[in-house]
Amino acid sequence: MSLRLRVVVAIALLLLSASVVGTALAGWQANKGLRDELVAALAGGSQTVRGAYATLGRSDDAARDLQRLVAAFDGNRHLRASLIDLAGRTRWQSHPIPVTPAPVWFAALFGPGVGPVRLAIPPPVGGWIVLDPQPDNDVAAIWAEFVDLVTVLSVSLILGSGLMWLSVGGALRPLAAFSEVFQKIGSGDYSAKVREAGPPELARLGRGVNEMAGRLAAMQERTQRLEGQLRTLQDEERADLARDLHDVIGPHLFAVNVDAAMARRLIAEGRSDEAQIQVDSIQDAVGHMQRLVRDILGRLRPTELIELGLKAAVDELVAFWKARNPGITFAVKVPDDAELFIADEVREILYRVIQEGLNNAVRHGRPTLIEIEVSPREGGEILAQVTDDGAPSGKPVGVGFGLRGMRERVAAANGALTVRTDANGGQWTVAARLAARPGEDALDEADAA
Repeated sequence: MSLRLRVVVAIALLLLSASVVGTALAGWQANKGLRDELVAALAGGSQTVRGAYATLGRSDDAARDLQRLVAAFDGNRHLRASLIDLAGRTRWQSHPIPVTPAPVWFAALFGPGVGPVRLAIPPPVGGWIVLDPQPDNDVAAIWAEFVDLVTVLSVSLILGSGLMWLSVGGALRPLAAFSEVFQKIGSGDYSAKVREAGPPELARLGRGVNEMAGRLAAMQERTQRLEGQLRTLQDEERADLARDLHDVIGPHLFAVNVDAAMARRLIAEGRSDEAQIQVDSIQDAVGHMQRLVRDILGRLRPTELIELGLKAAVDELVAFWKARNPGITFAVKVPDDAELFIADEVREILYRVIQEGLNNAVRHGRPTLIEIEVSPREGGEILAQVTDDGAPSGKPVGVGFGLRGMRERVAAANGALTVRTDANGGQWTVAARLAARPGEDALDEADAA
């Protein structure tokens, strides 16, 4: 059942219930009024009969006068008078106004609850005048009024339901537009809009739907941009790995191959001492390649961050760059107990910020000093920053894909990433500030409240 039909049916049932209650109340009042009329009619008729009895002793024809007394009740709408002789036979009876009776079931609802009155005829005539209440005429009138009332209520209910159907349909018509827009949004079309018109409630709803669609569109654009940045970062990382494999590990593998061939030839010639020298050279080359592979793996996933902590991971990262750039001085200030007050996911973000800051400083600048600092701040926040004294070359530091990705990563943790330089443009600082334990801070605030 549609919402429109449900509303109309509910209102129609309410009106019908009110009509039934009103009709029942009107019927109860009509029944009470009918009973009062019959009681009054019996009282008046009894007084009339007793008055006639008072003059009956002076009448020269009592039977005639009694017959006239009964006939006086002809056309009475409330009473029927009957003359009963001493033998119990009905001698004369009045004739009430003829009426088309109401249905039996309806007449049964209006039973008067008032019995007949028997008035004894004084001697020497004897017998009784019986006055019977006659509600048929009034019940028929009530029935006619009931039929008219039901007709009016039925017509009103039908017309009212029709008007409600049209009114509710017009009021709910904007919901059809909302449903269509929601379907489009659900299928990924965030450009769909609804008219912000109609009643204030629907206008506010339309405004909220349009704002939601706008935010979803912005989120979709942001997601697509992040996907593009991620692909670019992956390509850059693959290029770095390929360059390291080609430029560093490749020559060592070639040297190992040459040494192995030389050792084999020397062994075949029986020159074992010289062959031993070649074997030692192979071992040195393999050890060097193992260290290089470990460094590469550390760049991809810093195991020290998980096993030994943030300080060890940062020290390993600094050692990697120092080995390749001995002319750069590194100053590291990272708490030894960072794991005690920094959440795991936050330490991962801090490490990535430091890693990207070092990458930018070394590759895009000419620094002689790089300072790395991780320190707690007021309000349960943690600050990580990388500062170098080398003016950047090439594109500006703040617009690189790496820092843009870090900015998005920090923003996702409700933090802030800033890139700033001094007045002379010779010193650059990349700083990230975010909550050390975001989940626990929220819980502590809730407990305090």
